[in-house]
Amino acid sequence: MKPITRWLSATAFAAVLGLAPAPEARAQVVREPTTYRQAISANPLGLLVDWFNAEYERVLTSESTAGIGGSYLTLDDEDNATSDRGINLDVFWRYYPQGQPLERFAFGVKGGITEVGGKVYPGFGFDANYSWLMGKRDNFYVGTGFGLKRLLGYERDDENEFVPTIRLVNIGFAF
Repeated sequence: MKPITRWLSATAFAAVLGLAPAPEARAQVVREPTTYRQAISANPLGLLVDWFNAEYERVLTSESTAGIGGSYLTLDDEDNATSDRGINLDVFWRYYPQGQPLERFAFGVKGGITEVGGKVYPGFGFDANYSWLMGKRDNFYVGTGFGLKRLLGYERDDENEFVPTIRLVNIGFAF
């Protein structure tokens, strides 16, 4: 082999080695499950439209959490110039099938009380949620979710006994 051929072969070989990703870079990055055991969050955007909700969630097992959440909503009726409020307080349990509580997809059940039109009704329901832990320490919590809650004893001809439960964007911290 001529010296120039050896030099070109060695250079090409070195270039291929230099451009190929390292074995660590090729491996899928799997993040360890969080070590945080609880999170507290609220919806700051809702304050602009008289709709506030907050939650406290605590890890029970490697796949589940339990918590308490509440919301307050004011509805103005422009036709009648009146204002209606809704207050909700629930305890909940969430299942995280991927085994990372406080992160990713969760399916949950809830039960509690809801005030509608000046009367308080017990109720139960289900919800689906997705949450992220972000930031330098992975403790900045962002969560969103949607569900339905059935109010027991709530009977009106023009309204349904189901109420939506929405976590538009809850922001908080895991600790």
